[in-house]
Amino acid sequence: MADDSPKPLGIDVPRSSMEAPPGIAALFVISFDIRTGYIVSWKRNAPGVDVEGVVEYKSLPSGLHNVTEDLIYFVHEQYAGISAFLNHPAAESERNAKMFAIGVLVPLSTGRLGKSWRHAPRLKELTQKYAENMSDMQSLSEYWDAYRIGGTDTSSPDSPIDSPLSLRFRPGERPDQSRNRAFSDALVLDTFRPALTPFHPASSLPEFMDSFGPLIFPLYRAALLRKRILFMGEAPVHGACNYVYDLSLLASLPNSLLHLLPTDRTPPLRPRPLFNVGIHDIPYLSTFDPSRSIQDLEADPSWIACSTDTVLTMKPDLFDILITLPPTHTQQTAGHTFPKLSLVNHSTTPQQQINLKATQRDARRYTMLRRGLRQFTDTDEDTASTYSSSPVVEPLSWTRLAYTSFIWWASAGENRDGLSEEEEEAQIEQDSRLLASVESLSHPGRNDQPPEIAIVAYFRRLTSQIFGTLAGVIARSDEGDESGCHEPYVDDDDASVSMSRSIGDESPLLRQRSGASSQGGSMRENACEAVTISVADMAEMGLDVWSATDRVFVEELVALWWGREARVDCARIRCCGISVL
Repeated sequence: MADDSPKPLGIDVPRSSMEAPPGIAALFVISFDIRTGYIVSWKRNAPGVDVEGVVEYKSLPSGLHNVTEDLIYFVHEQYAGISAFLNHPAAESERNAKMFAIGVLVPLSTGRLGKSWRHAPRLKELTQKYAENMSDMQSLSEYWDAYRIGGTDTSSPDSPIDSPLSLRFRPGERPDQSRNRAFSDALVLDTFRPALTPFHPASSLPEFMDSFGPLIFPLYRAALLRKRILFMGEAPVHGACNYVYDLSLLASLPNSLLHLLPTDRTPPLRPRPLFNVGIHDIPYLSTFDPSRSIQDLEADPSWIACSTDTVLTMKPDLFDILITLPPTHTQQTAGHTFPKLSLVNHSTTPQQQINLKATQRDARRYTMLRRGLRQFTDTDEDTASTYSSSPVVEPLSWTRLAYTSFIWWASAGENRDGLSEEEEEAQIEQDSRLLASVESLSHPGRNDQPPEIAIVAYFRRLTSQIFGTLAGVIARSDEGDESGCHEPYVDDDDASVSMSRSIGDESPLLRQRSGASSQGGSMRENACEAVTISVADMAEMGLDVWSATDRVFVEELVALWWGREARVDCARIRCCGISVL
């Protein structure tokens, strides 16, 4: 492996544009036989690494016969797998097609996919060579000899996308002190940041964001709650596998937040990405029991995966969130079709699925994020109204409508967004802080930096904002009462609480709060009373104070990460100090 250029294979990939792939534990060819089905027709593997009865199903998911080529990611035990699929024209005796995949297994020790994508260009070239002459195994043998585990792994260190970005916290700071400073701190961004290597899954982040629109925020929050999340779509699966990676990346917690969390019970900082799964993985998925303690990282029930096997949708006990991706052909239509997010209510019999939507706050935040990223893309400028009336966004509640009407009347119709001047300024300032990482990439000499870095940095800041705020609330409440009980905290100086507000309607999500405690484990004994989250705290986290689903999100988040019961204040519309709604 000293000479990285694979000359015998004739793969013309410049060294400057592609880093050396990691060592492989197995190399295999999966073929489709019209009589016996999928078979491992050729393999090389390290001692103790089994491929038979596993990789053939993971490498060739349902529906691949409808596509010409694909790239599939999967996880098998402590290895990450990648396979390049090719549907090659053939004789009528072979149903006019040769369908096969060539893949490798690499150790997961170097990240979510073990940098396996660095093998993608070479694997795609191997499939072309194999299709031309299926009796010639020389190229395959040479590839195994060149990259098998045991040689010198020349793969370079992780790029900033591979390694979680983090905020710097000063040693000795209390959570409530570091919280406010963390929001304005700059992210640790290198002056020079090379483009991502070819086929890096994170390069799909702009597409991921455009595909989900404002729904990216409730999806991100579900991943922060470490839900079992399943993307269901059609072949090809490469895009869905990238989405699994993207979501696990955006919902990862930086190590700098560890000091804000209890030392005796910390869920995994990274979600568990399983990538492609199918019906043969049902027994394995059944082992992720959400009733088990979150303190045991090996028993952590959370995962993110994708599939083309619709049979899985008939087993809602296996997952918490089902994401139905729109058919490929709808992407060519004039209107944009968003995915559908469904939350499984496990407390009902039969189990019901509740449609999840973005909040009005999500719609405004997404609009501003797109504006910040416009310098990297060709997207048109959007307005908040573009998404606020979208069917994927929660409609205005009747109390919010009443408040909006009051604001419109008070401002003589000038404020069309229905926000008070203080609210609007607070939200703009808050979103500007989140966008600082995006704007930093537009400085002179940095215009060639990838937008993926900005997107990851944006969500890192948002995560730090949410967790920092909650840690501060809990720290203040514990310091205010030796017994651990507390009074609700209200920041009178916060512009976002110039008028206290309330939600009168209930979301179906409020009727399944027990799910938070069952997944988060037992509440801590020292919490004799629930932690109260004020409207000011909700606004500081960037959440929608009018949304019932955001209130439930906070309750579940506190239960999962702190093991505490939380009560989110129902603020009210007040006039002259009197509650009117």
